[in-house]
Amino acid sequence: MSIRTTSILPLLSSRSSIPLHPLCIRYFSTTSSILSATEPARPPHKHIANPKFVTDRPVKLTHKPVFPAPHNPFAPPPAQKTYNDLTLRLLRRVNKLLGYNRRRRTTARETGRMMKGIVEAVEADNEFWYGECDLPRTFHTFFTIHYLYVLITLIRLRSLPNYIPNPLSPLPQSAYPGLPGTTTPIKKPSIIDTLDNFGCYFSRIKQHDYRYQQTLLTHYFNIVENEIRLMLGVEITREGETMKRLREYQERGNFAKISLDYVLSLTNSSENTSENSSENENLEKKKDKELSDCELSSFIWRFIFARRGTGKNLLGELIYPENENMKKDKELEMSEQIELIVKFIRRELNRLDQISDRDIIAGNVGIFGKVRQ
Repeated sequence: MSIRTTSILPLLSSRSSIPLHPLCIRYFSTTSSILSATEPARPPHKHIANPKFVTDRPVKLTHKPVFPAPHNPFAPPPAQKTYNDLTLRLLRRVNKLLGYNRRRRTTARETGRMMKGIVEAVEADNEFWYGECDLPRTFHTFFTIHYLYVLITLIRLRSLPNYIPNPLSPLPQSAYPGLPGTTTPIKKPSIIDTLDNFGCYFSRIKQHDYRYQQTLLTHYFNIVENEIRLMLGVEITREGETMKRLREYQERGNFAKISLDYVLSLTNSSENTSENSSENENLEKKKDKELSDCELSSFIWRFIFARRGTGKNLLGELIYPENENMKKDKELEMSEQIELIVKFIRRELNRLDQISDRDIIAGNVGIFGKVRQ
């Protein structure tokens, strides 16, 4: 019976050979020489970080994710260019004339600021996730923690209507999300911006829509792909192994989104109680309210803690890097940590819900707070 693993593990350097029965081979004149020949040893590629894996434990990640993700994480960063003030003013004016505040560019720019804020928020709360919760510093943990913040943001982005005028963001602009209420006052749009806003009402292909959800996910999975390449230690050539793991974690993300949607549906149904409802309906909504936090706790236990407290050594599905293991009695402290994360999710959802749509469109969503407050 074969067991399919879903964990991210380093590739083995050797490939197991399958014995072939002589009757399964139709011999030709060159078959004997081909079978007797040995495969020449391939020299290790210069871009492979670990040409010989000595363990099947996952690679330890200690660096901060890079955003925007580079096209090739192994290439040296390009040298920064400097311009004088006159050139900068000229470039900014040309940039605005060429559509700096068009909806497509606004969507990519403002969701990029949101993604930058998520990376910084997780980095600022590393002590909770990797210290207090004692989660392993692996790619799997990196994905689940950051994706939790992305899911919280996506819930707010779903309710954005498409008729909100473009906020006409200033140039230059901070790379991090601004504070709510700091969006520039409504100004008279230029001719290009007017045509862009006018086209969103009549375009059948919706090319002028605000695509904040899709673009935020694109930003995030660009980071994920970059981290996969760094983990495997391969350059851009081996697309098969990289795309295999990328698709695997996209499926994980879809399952997490469905689970969180189910929890929110229970929450919404419990909040819609009214005096006109029957007694049975109110009892069912009360049960949903009691069930919602339980389901949210179960989701966190499965998605973040990977069922810690079950299985061998009470690790669940968590796999620690080489020479590391879970600290003693951490499975007993998990219930309090899950409660803190539940309160954190509820608190952040409420915070984002109070931000106006115009501030959301302008990327002024503020910074996530810490889990323990």
